[in-house]
Amino acid sequence: MTDHDGRNNLSEGCRHVNYHRKLWHFASGAVVVASLVLFAPAKRGAIVILGTGLALMLVIDIVRYFSRRGKRLFWRHLGFLASEKEKKGPTTSLYYAASLLLCVIIFPSFAAIGGVISLAAGDPIAAIVGKRYGKLRVGGKSMEGGLANAVLTFALILIFVRSFPVAASGALAGAAVEMLQIPWLDDNITVPLAAGGAMVAAAYFFGM
Repeated sequence: MTDHDGRNNLSEGCRHVNYHRKLWHFASGAVVVASLVLFAPAKRGAIVILGTGLALMLVIDIVRYFSRRGKRLFWRHLGFLASEKEKKGPTTSLYYAASLLLCVIIFPSFAAIGGVISLAAGDPIAAIVGKRYGKLRVGGKSMEGGLANAVLTFALILIFVRSFPVAASGALAGAAVEMLQIPWLDDNITVPLAAGGAMVAAAYFFGM
C-alpha cells in the first residue's frame, strides 16, 4: 500500500513496517468500501467521507507546517501514524485520501471498490510479506510481497465484483504498479487509479 510511507533506497526487507499506519489505512479503506456497497448505486456517502477526511488532513498539514506548536502536537499525538519522510513534506495520508476520492468520483462503483481495495489492503500485505519473507527482488521490491498483494486483492475484489477477469485485472494492475515505483509519482495515487482503470477496461472487453 509498498511501504510507500517513507520510500527510499532501502528494500522492503530492511524497512520497518508501521503496523499502526497500515491498520489505519486498511480500516479507512474498509469504511469507504462499506459505504459504496451499502449505498449503491449512489456514491455520495463515500465522497462525503473522503472529502471530509481530505479537508481535515489538509487543515492538519497546514497547521503543522505553519505552526511550531501544531507540529509538536502532531508528532506527539499522531506521530505513530506518520513516517520519517513526513517530517519534511506533506503527509502521505493526504495523497491517500485524495487518490481514493478521485477514484470514487471518476470510476463506476465496482471499479472504485477495486481501486480502494488495491491500496487499502494490497499495500499493507505487500509491505508485511515483503518484510518478513521477501527474498526475490525486483527494483528493491519483493516478488513475494507483490504476489501476496495480487492474491489478497483478487480474493477481496471478487467478493464484490463477481467477474473473474475483471477482479484479476484490478488485482494484477494494482500489484504491478505497486512494485514499479514510478519516479515522481506516489503510489498512493497510481495504485488505485491503475487498478480501477484496468477493471473498467476488463469490464468493457469481457463484460460484467
